[in-house]
Amino acid sequence: MVRDGRAVVHSIITRKVTITGFNLNDPKGCLQKWSQAMEVMYSQCIHVGPNRCMPVYYEQLVLHPKLWMQRICEFLELPWNSSVLHHEDYVGKPGGISLSKTEKSSDQVIKPVNMEALITWVGQYPPEVVEAMPRIAPMLQSLGYDPRANPPDYGKPDPNVADNSLHIKQNINYWKMREAEILKNEKQNQGKKPLLPSNNDHR
Repeated sequence: MVRDGRAVVHSIITRKVTITGFNLNDPKGCLQKWSQAMEVMYSQCIHVGPNRCMPVYYEQLVLHPKLWMQRICEFLELPWNSSVLHHEDYVGKPGGISLSKTEKSSDQVIKPVNMEALITWVGQYPPEVVEAMPRIAPMLQSLGYDPRANPPDYGKPDPNVADNSLHIKQNINYWKMREAEILKNEKQNQGKKPLLPSNNDHR
């Protein structure tokens, strides 16, 4: 999965995601670390070849989920199933997707695919970091991102993604309540898990 490093670093800083070697109080240093890590991972992907590694751009997956999920399923040799486009219908359901309070992005996972996380990083970096972005994170350019574009142009979304984004924006309180409800139910269900039989009970 490839994502604009400016969005990645903004996300880990604001969500306080702990990653070894990343100082969350140093955006410039985090961008440099991201660039170094991506250079290694991307070169490894190219090295093993297209039959074993398929780069997927997060932004394109968000903007065109059906197209990219079809490509991913084909790459993984999995039969196509349209349910992969509606993960939100399976969150918190029996046999579906379980969430945890420790998961930093639960508030996004419960929602249908939308664009709200694409450009939240715009305007969040100090001017001197923005100015030096091509030197700080050279992998942005290597991966096809414009390091000087603020905001960037990732492309036009599919109509259903645009509709999802508008609905979420207009119903913020509903989604906050939905997240709280799902996490509450998850906590209750965790307390109801059956105990495993002891060794003496095995026949």
